[in-house]
Amino acid sequence: MMETAIRRLNVLEFVILGVVMVISLIAGALLAWLFESMVGASFRLVWGVASLLFFVVPGVLVHRRERDSDDSQQGRADLTGPMKTGNDG
Repeated sequence: MMETAIRRLNVLEFVILGVVMVISLIAGALLAWLFESMVGASFRLVWGVASLLFFVVPGVLVHRRERDSDDSQQGRADLTGPMKTGNDG
């Protein structure tokens, strides 16, 4: 039962990642189209760079935030259970 749920969550994670990749490609194409019409820049070059930036920069920010929250929780005491003092008496 648990293995099926884990497998479904893994599939959902890849679906979300695919949707985000498509959105970043579309956003990069729109930005490249605007740059091409306003500045005359190469559509293909701007599309590639912008799509990478739209995909990588948010991913790095989320990864850094998750890493920082994990580090801050490691230093906290666990107050949910009974207190363990190490002496019996």
